[in-house]
Amino acid sequence: MPKIVDHDQKRKLIAESAWRIIDTKGIEHASIRAVAAAAGVSPGALRHYFSTQDELLLFIVDYYLTRGADRAKGIEISRIPMKAALEVVLELLPTDSDKRTAAGVWWVFAIRSLTSPALQDKKDELTDGLHDLSRSVLDILAKAELLPSSIDMELETLRLAAVIEGLTVLALLRPEIYAPETIERIIVRHLQELCGHTVNE
Repeated sequence: MPKIVDHDQKRKLIAESAWRIIDTKGIEHASIRAVAAAAGVSPGALRHYFSTQDELLLFIVDYYLTRGADRAKGIEISRIPMKAALEVVLELLPTDSDKRTAAGVWWVFAIRSLTSPALQDKKDELTDGLHDLSRSVLDILAKAELLPSSIDMELETLRLAAVIEGLTVLALLRPEIYAPETIERIIVRHLQELCGHTVNE
């Protein structure tokens, strides 16, 4: 009787095995052979799916993005606009172990994309996605009439995206300083400055 292959489980195993190598040893050590050995599959089987290291990295990014999106679906956002805006932003930041892993994957990918044409399209897609999410946060506040009429939505979208990315990097580099509660205080202050209200209102 042929062996039943659980492709979702194999996908999980390959992605997480590859990330452990990248996280502990660096991306240069995440060869097809090394990842195959860590995942318990043959190099030939892995090369059937990934012919290059960049293809493998794209796979890892997609795996962690999908996992994060699935988790986000189960989160109930507050009906209070200011709290909803805060909750959406915090969901994008590395405030727990799962989101720290996803952020680490993203930054390895982002750095690699600077010198890899094969990763450019995905890099653009992901940064565009961050801008879209940042704009959606501002839209929540705008629809509740919490933003001043003179606000430059395009500029504030870019500024919020920059705040999110900056905090992501700093939280990865200095987690003892940029702890989850500190990150939340910074975002609260940013929203307060935008709206002139407290998030409890």
